[in-house]
Amino acid sequence: MVVQRSGLRGSARRRLVALALAAAAAFAAAFVVLPHDPRALADVASAPAPVLAAAALAAWIVLTPALVSGTLLCAATGMLLGAAAGMPVSLAGATIGSAVAFLLARRLGRGPVEALSGPRLTRLRERVERRPVLTVVVARATPGAPATLLNYAAGLTRIRLRHFVLGIVLGGGPRLLAYTALAGAAAERALLPALGAGALLTGLGVVGALVARRRRADAPAPAAC
Repeated sequence: MVVQRSGLRGSARRRLVALALAAAAAFAAAFVVLPHDPRALADVASAPAPVLAAAALAAWIVLTPALVSGTLLCAATGMLLGAAAGMPVSLAGATIGSAVAFLLARRLGRGPVEALSGPRLTRLRERVERRPVLTVVVARATPGAPATLLNYAAGLTRIRLRHFVLGIVLGGGPRLLAYTALAGAAAERALLPALGAGALLTGLGVVGALVARRRRADAPAPAAC
């Protein structure tokens, strides 16, 4: 029995390592494939608007699970499409890409995590699952929170996909739209919209920090193991 349990835990660890290596390999591939010099970017920007929008959406869906920064993708989308056309593309692409990462973690990692979880991690996961939408909203709105890793972490819990999607739209949507609008306004040299988007980002950061601080203060102290 002990040998069998040890074998199961070893298999679980290998599956988690494989998931982490796959995400890292996707990130490395994206870094190599994406255009880096101004001439290549200019060639991309010269494509027709519908083609640009479709390409930007596809990039979000592929690169979000590859751990590419959403801020970078917002900037590229806003600069290529402008604020008005770029904002819905950023929101849709980030939502679908996050869902893809969530489902990958759910399919490949949740079983191994549950097999390896100790009592403390199990209690933490259960607390997250009691208020899934609010937990995702707060985590996504907290300044500096790694959104790309949050997608995978949420997939390792028993949160339903619809609750996760609602949480990332409510918690991350305003910031995504503001970053895209800021990049679009900067590319179009529109001063007032750029200032407005910057002010909105500042306000969202302050509100997110206050909400996260309040949640930490209200959280019960972890029980001793």
